[in-house]
Amino acid sequence: MSRHEIHHAAPGVGMRRKAVVLSVLSAGVVAGVVATMMPLTAAEVSPIVLTAAADTTATQVPQDGDNGVKTTLASCPRLCDGNRNGQRDALLEFAVRGLPADAVNVRATLRVYAWQQFASRVRAHPAQGSAAGAGAWDQRPPIGAPLATADQIRQGWNEFDVSRSVTGNGSVSFALIQENWNRRIYYASRENSRAAIRPQLMLTYERSGKPSARPSHPPPPPTTTPPAPSPSRTASPTPTVTTAPPTTTPPAPSPTSTVPPGTQVPGWRLVWADEFDGPSVDLSRWNLRDNEGRSIDRGCNVDDADNTLVSGGVLTLRAQRETAVCSSQTRQYTQSYLDTIGKKSFQYGRFEMRAQSPNGPTDSRGLWPAFWLRPDDGGKGEIDVVELPGGSQYYHAATQAIFYDYTPVKQDQRWDLPTGYPGDGFHTYTTEWEPGVIRWYIDGRQVWQRDRSTTPWFDEAFNKPYNLRLNFQVGGWLGDPDAATRFPADFRVDYVRVWQR
Repeated sequence: MSRHEIHHAAPGVGMRRKAVVLSVLSAGVVAGVVATMMPLTAAEVSPIVLTAAADTTATQVPQDGDNGVKTTLASCPRLCDGNRNGQRDALLEFAVRGLPADAVNVRATLRVYAWQQFASRVRAHPAQGSAAGAGAWDQRPPIGAPLATADQIRQGWNEFDVSRSVTGNGSVSFALIQENWNRRIYYASRENSRAAIRPQLMLTYERSGKPSARPSHPPPPPTTTPPAPSPSRTASPTPTVTTAPPTTTPPAPSPTSTVPPGTQVPGWRLVWADEFDGPSVDLSRWNLRDNEGRSIDRGCNVDDADNTLVSGGVLTLRAQRETAVCSSQTRQYTQSYLDTIGKKSFQYGRFEMRAQSPNGPTDSRGLWPAFWLRPDDGGKGEIDVVELPGGSQYYHAATQAIFYDYTPVKQDQRWDLPTGYPGDGFHTYTTEWEPGVIRWYIDGRQVWQRDRSTTPWFDEAFNKPYNLRLNFQVGGWLGDPDAATRFPADFRVDYVRVWQR
């Protein structure tokens, strides 16, 4: 009996827990509590602005030394400056004081000053502990789910809405975790000689029966550029991507705190999503293919707990080198394939996946994860939001494609990320499909477009409902695994979301 058959004869094994790469921030020292009392008929409560009680850079690199008394904080993803174990997380701690007992609708904004501009995604997470200390990685406090996301870091002030972590007076900590741009980003720390650019936590609130508190304008950026870090801590050159300055007035409280960050997109309404927050694949949303062997690849699609896992908010599609029988064929690999056929389909929309490819430069030949769409009628047309084939020729790029049929008549391109590659961390892949045009984005940047002027068969192929496909294929058109291909290989998906106009 094959391992796949054994799994179907016995209860499924337990799921692995995902390692949530986040860092803790804690901070505490009230820097200037300004509370102006006014008559109830026209009361406006001034904001509370706190400076960090403690901060440090949690680092996997022992050579960084004591980060608890340096004038800069740093963040960097796992692959940092060429070091595959170089993650750094900026931790900040604040002592919240001055909130009255009748404060309601508290809004908390974490503000950090960055030395340069970066096309990098950074998330703010709550941390369960202090940000004091030298920054040793084994002393990093536990990190919670992300509170807010900055898709780009701007030179100057950057703001994160951390309201969900501030429920009253007391100590709170946060971690800034960098997800891409594989070089360090530096922020001014509480030890910086310029008090005006030290980390801040700005609180606004309402008092029962009074109008909303109105925050004062954030301190303007310094008129002169603060001294840069020492040469050993110099940040990367500024990329050309620009970002809008932060808003001076925090937005009104959201109707609910359960809306995941990034789900509200101007001009679009979210109509379907899977955040993979449960213990297993949600079979009300997805079909999980089983005992299927296809002629276009070398693996068996199996419904097996070792090949499809959900844990810690991440779906893992795992490819393994093992013998399995499917469709009356004996194959040497198992793989995972999900679709929404018969459960959900869409004609037009904005389709997005945030995921990490398993593919590196020397160990991924024959590995081929993808997120794509096919028409319900099974006829002409295919839209590939992204294909992520492995191997030395392909691992560094992401593929966008459309198909008319499988002769094949198709149009496609491979796009190299400006820095790094799809396997260096999580990246966001988005396709906007509208009448007459399809646009592709990677990490928020438009990288390709097809329309009636580029594609004679556009209207014939792309005017009907399509279902979703999410799979990890082994072997096929772009090559089969070789001796160096690493198994098991994990294609990790943070979420899949669909918006429509």
